[in-house]
Amino acid sequence: MTRVSLCVVIVVLLVLGVAKGVEAQAKPDGPDVYGAKNTFGVMAEYSNDSSHIVLGAAENVKLGAAGVIYQRRLVANRHFVFSYAAEFRPVILESIPTATITYVYTSPYPETYTVPPYLTTRCIAGSVPFSGTINGTPPTPYAGTMYTRCGRQMNFAQGLSPFGLRVNLRPGHKLQPTISTLEGYILSTKPLPVSTAGSFNFTFDFGVGLEYHLQPRRSVRLEYRLQHYSNDYTAETRFTSKI
Repeated sequence: MTRVSLCVVIVVLLVLGVAKGVEAQAKPDGPDVYGAKNTFGVMAEYSNDSSHIVLGAAENVKLGAAGVIYQRRLVANRHFVFSYAAEFRPVILESIPTATITYVYTSPYPETYTVPPYLTTRCIAGSVPFSGTINGTPPTPYAGTMYTRCGRQMNFAQGLSPFGLRVNLRPGHKLQPTISTLEGYILSTKPLPVSTAGSFNFTFDFGVGLEYHLQPRRSVRLEYRLQHYSNDYTAETRFTSKI
């Protein structure tokens, strides 16, 4: 029987894109707007934490990534620029919480048993006493304390988002609001965010930000992104995450 779970995380991602037009020596075609028809750039993103939103929980996930971007202008006028966008992130690092549980029995005789560290969507360190009775003749009472220790596991991944769109507003100004969406996949060396969730996930990004043009063909963009991950039932445990 397939186990189904949902996990959602929201994280602020600061995406720094330095886009340099390949048509730097040519005059801009169409209306008088900033940016070339084809642009390439580099990007980096980072999140120090994640939080619970809807459809589940995967808390305290840290993420960092670096990659390259490509953008091609499709429609342009004096009010907005509509572009195709794609991103390739060859380096993605995700730090996932782990839990280690140790059972310390005080009766019927002293004994200690430790469960190896495992990935978890949330870890709370602490101790909990337990007790019970083992059926038998005669029944045997037992008691002890369960200790939980929290740690982290670093996972490596790469991602490709070839299906994307971006809208720049006020294209005749140096400072432009932007709206973007990107779809693709992320492939990790280990299952994320738990051991039964799988290493392959589909991704969906939605972002808003500001782009500042240092020159007509060179800019810096800062974005806030909501990233959605889902293995779409391709693994034993289905997880959907928002970061």
